[in-house]
Amino acid sequence: MKPKFWINPNTRINFPFFSIEWHKFSQSELLPYCKLGVDKETYCKNNNCVHVVQSENGNTLHILYSDNTKFENILLQKWLRMSIKDAVIYRAEQVLPKRLHELELRHQLYAKSVRVEPLRKGVLGQCSHDNHIWLSPIIVIFPKELMDNTILHEMAHLKFHHHRKSFWQFLSSLLGTDAKEQHNIQNLALNKYWELYVFLMK
Repeated sequence: MKPKFWINPNTRINFPFFSIEWHKFSQSELLPYCKLGVDKETYCKNNNCVHVVQSENGNTLHILYSDNTKFENILLQKWLRMSIKDAVIYRAEQVLPKRLHELELRHQLYAKSVRVEPLRKGVLGQCSHDNHIWLSPIIVIFPKELMDNTILHEMAHLKFHHHRKSFWQFLSSLLGTDAKEQHNIQNLALNKYWELYVFLMK
């Protein structure tokens, strides 16, 4: 089945905590780096070879491809999407708990725990009534301000477990600006990329 988006060197993801860089090689240059077959780091089938390497800090996913890579190959597309998803989750597990703890210290507002895991469609974070927070890994590929806004939204639920006026007033104090207005701005900013994000993380 044809994918909703084709992943190829025109696919650009470049945010403070995660980016993708494409590197083109000749087939002869790339083949020595590829194992025969398919595994987590390498897709090599019928001379169609792609290799992925995540930087040491996890910030960048390097995708190495040959000059005759056939990106219209459906199996390759599935492998690329899973490779990107795994890299995003790995990076999110490094970044998001650390950032939440930094914001906890700044605002003296503490969760009992934080977990990073895919949530149901359209949900970026959750806070339970006993103050455990879950964050979707997808927010690590947001601009930093939007990532922080999402985390602070869940932190505000540590004090107010609802979306009534008192919640929005408290969130506004954490953000230093009108929370409802920021929420609308965030939705507009994400709208352009949201379908691609959901596709990559499904």
